[in-house]
Amino acid sequence: QKKNASFQTGSEVDRRLRLMLFLSAHLGEEFSLEELAERFIGKPKNNDERRKHVATIHKDINTLTTVSDDGEMAGSQFFDIDWSLLDAEGIVSATNSLGLERLAGISPQYLSMLTASVSYLAHSPLLPEEQRAKAASLNKRLRQHVEPGEIPWLSLTGYEVEPHSFSVVKRAISTDSLLDMEYTDGAGRTRRKLVAPAKIFVDEGAYYTAVWTDVADAAPKDKLKYVKKDMTINKATGEPRIWQTLRLARIEHAELVKPTQKVDIPDVPVSELRKWNFDNGTPAVFITDQPHLPFIKTLSGATVESCGAGEKVHLTVSSDSWFVAFCISHARHILAVAPETLRTMIIARAQRELSVGQHDEPQQ
Repeated sequence: QKKNASFQTGSEVDRRLRLMLFLSAHLGEEFSLEELAERFIGKPKNNDERRKHVATIHKDINTLTTVSDDGEMAGSQFFDIDWSLLDAEGIVSATNSLGLERLAGISPQYLSMLTASVSYLAHSPLLPEEQRAKAASLNKRLRQHVEPGEIPWLSLTGYEVEPHSFSVVKRAISTDSLLDMEYTDGAGRTRRKLVAPAKIFVDEGAYYTAVWTDVADAAPKDKLKYVKKDMTINKATGEPRIWQTLRLARIEHAELVKPTQKVDIPDVPVSELRKWNFDNGTPAVFITDQPHLPFIKTLSGATVESCGAGEKVHLTVSSDSWFVAFCISHARHILAVAPETLRTMIIARAQRELSVGQHDEPQQ
């Protein structure tokens, strides 16, 4: 066996881990290999490509259910595959095999990844409330064994592990409460502000909250000094900054405050709120090799136009590192990227992390 046969690119690992979590979230359900291939690789152009995609997914499942001796992430702790059904019908069905008894003696990195994966399932819209609650309970127990800062971001889900302020902000929204919060601004200074949280949303892999700052009429007297309604103009929207969007990870401390009267918060769609992040965003564009790729639909606020055999996608990027990882994970479908600063970062990271001799770089 060739030495490099076991090498996995970032996009392969990403696909396999997403496949693993998808099957974990749909235990007992049946999926054809063709259905999984289209979901995780893309729509095939012809029957030959369909066969290749199906073979790739079959190989992924083999990889995920193998415990490797070099500590590589594998899925055997998460589920068992019904191999007889898969071989006879080409249908994948997974059953639960969390195997938590195997946790003794595993590496901290593995435990961190397991904890992060369970945390994702605890907030997955794919799962019913009862199962999310079970995952949340398991996550709470696992986190006791993980050192602060060890839980990684999950490229497999597109979500960071939710920050500690997630639950209090969510509770403020569900109970129509005000939030007295201390947070770190973009310059690294600690601020304190009284706000009315309206929504939590995910953008470029990070949790944000959109808060309404016009709360003076509903603020208790002892909290009035923390009301700060910013009327300067946001150049991305042309509107006063009464809305503020804030990374949840920046909130260091927060507590609920009962309003003296109901706060009238306008109902604004997330796509509109997202613009408030972009005073300092980077306009970016990339060209794909074919139209209607599933991963394009996940990009908030992107505009798409036809370009040759594929599409040209325009978007504003607030996190360069997120965009670099995004382009690398979808490199097989991305023909070109601009501006040059981002393209240079992508190529540099690809050369560092991928087997460049076997995989195409984004073209100039």
